[in-house]
Amino acid sequence: MTLNITEITSQQFRDWAVSIVNEDIFTSRERLTVLLVKNASHEELEQEFREFFNGYYTLALELEEYEESILGIIRQSDAFAHLNHRVSAVKSQRKSSPLGREARRMGMSIHNDPVPEIKVEVLSPDEFRTLMRTLANCSLFVSRERLVKLMETEESIEIADRLRAEFYEFFVCYLELELFLENYDYDPDDGLELRPEFIEELEREDEYIRSGGKMYTLEEVAKE
Repeated sequence: MTLNITEITSQQFRDWAVSIVNEDIFTSRERLTVLLVKNASHEELEQEFREFFNGYYTLALELEEYEESILGIIRQSDAFAHLNHRVSAVKSQRKSSPLGREARRMGMSIHNDPVPEIKVEVLSPDEFRTLMRTLANCSLFVSRERLVKLMETEESIEIADRLRAEFYEFFVCYLELELFLENYDYDPDDGLELRPEFIEELEREDEYIRSGGKMYTLEEVAKE
C-alpha cells in the first residue's frame, strides 16, 4: 500500500525511511567501495556492479510511486528552493519517459525513447573502474549516512523535521543518480545462464503466440 507522505505520523515516516535506507543497493555500495580500495579484479567489480544495479532497480520500484507527492512538497516550500532548483535541472535533462526508465532498468527499451549512449559492456577496464568510483561516491550515499545518523538520534520535533527534510534531499539525490544512469546501456541479466524451467516457460509462451495468442506490449501492461 502506498503511504500518504503528507499525512503519516513522524513515527510512520521514520519506520518507512528505515526500510528505504536498508535496501540492498547500500550494502552493495559498501562492498563496491571495499573492492575499489583493494584494487579488485575487473571480474569482481563486474559481479558487484550487477548486484548494485539490481539494488538500484529495487530502490527505484520503492521510490518512483512517491515522486509526484514528494516533488509537490518540495515545490510548495521556500525552505526547499535549493532542492527545487536541482529537480528542475533533472527534468530539463531527462531524455526518457517514466515507462522508458522502467524498461531500461530491466535491460529493455521502448519505442520512441532514446537509446542510452554508453554501453557498459564495451567500456575498457579502466573506464569501467572509473564508472564504479563515480557511483560509489554518489551524493545519494552521503545523504543516506546523514539519514541514518538522524534515525539514531533521540526523537524530537526538531529531529523529525530534519529527518523529513533530509529524506527529500535523499530523494533528489536518487533522481540525480537515475539521470546519470540514463546514459548507460546495461542489462544485469546479460551473460547469466538461463534456468531450464525458465527456458521451458519461454517455449510455452512462444507456442502460445504462434498458435494465435496475444502478446502484450510493455505499454499495454503498464496501462492495465
